[in-house]
Amino acid sequence: MKKVKRFIAAVISILLLCPVIAANAAEKEVILGGQPFGLTMYTSGVIVINIDDKDDSPAKAAGIKENDIITRANGEEISTNEDLKEIIKSSKGEDIELSLNRGKSPISLSITPEQNENGEYEVGMWIRDSAAGLGTVTYFDEGSYSFGALGHGICDKDTGMLLPLKSGKVIKAKVTSATKAQTGVAGGLNGYMIDDVVGEISVNTGYGIFGRYAAVPQGKRVKCADISEIETGKAQIYCTVDQEGVKPYDIEIVKVNTDDTVGQNMVIKVTDQELLEKTGGIVQGMSGSPIVQNDKLVGAVTHVFVNSPQTGYGIYIGNMLNSYEKYGGY
Repeated sequence: MKKVKRFIAAVISILLLCPVIAANAAEKEVILGGQPFGLTMYTSGVIVINIDDKDDSPAKAAGIKENDIITRANGEEISTNEDLKEIIKSSKGEDIELSLNRGKSPISLSITPEQNENGEYEVGMWIRDSAAGLGTVTYFDEGSYSFGALGHGICDKDTGMLLPLKSGKVIKAKVTSATKAQTGVAGGLNGYMIDDVVGEISVNTGYGIFGRYAAVPQGKRVKCADISEIETGKAQIYCTVDQEGVKPYDIEIVKVNTDDTVGQNMVIKVTDQELLEKTGGIVQGMSGSPIVQNDKLVGAVTHVFVNSPQTGYGIYIGNMLNSYEKYGGY
């Protein structure tokens, strides 16, 4: 079958407030990542991303709010935008009973669609059921065929909400070039997905996404560091920023924070002149790039300082490993 290329934008790093997970990853051996991957993810229910502020908006009148997750309409399960749109379209203006989640609380309410100037029924809200993008694998676990990536969760680009995962696919991807970052302007990796599904996403947490690969690739095996072993000074990140593939680039760990509550365990600075010439520093799509110090995996790149793109945050690898163990399990 002919492989179809789909050009995509890089996943934007959005860090979420999450509780610290006690981490002790010392001596666990994994296969080092650095490879790009494409992802498609579908939510459990549909997420309300915007409400029409007009006083007569049906959604506003019903009490629906941004970040509500609609799971059922008139008793029918809602899995996609089209599911809900079809029920609204065929309502003929009659009340629709909705079941939704607001935070951790289930809520039931009624909404009354109204006709627009074209005679179509609508409710005055915008919804989303999926996400797609490009990221970097942090590690592979050969024993469990599992992987960890991104170092942060996949969030709605408009609301910043962590997307509730229903299903997700890992797709083979190729990076062709990078748009350089500049002060105040985020850069990004440019590439495309090839329609080869190579794994599935099973967990989406504030510390990264996790799942299974059909076959764990061959690569460099490294031990994971205990957080007490991380120190300020020289280190490397492994990433793919062009057609040359995975390469190590020099960085400096400027600060180590073992008590951080949002996955910002390290402040890192790119010092490698080749990487600075190619990308200008840390760019979108590099999230998940493994950080290696003293031949041990210490963490992953998670976020860039937009006003200083040579600098960004890294998360401790133990927080990623324990996040998957807590929410997904090996």
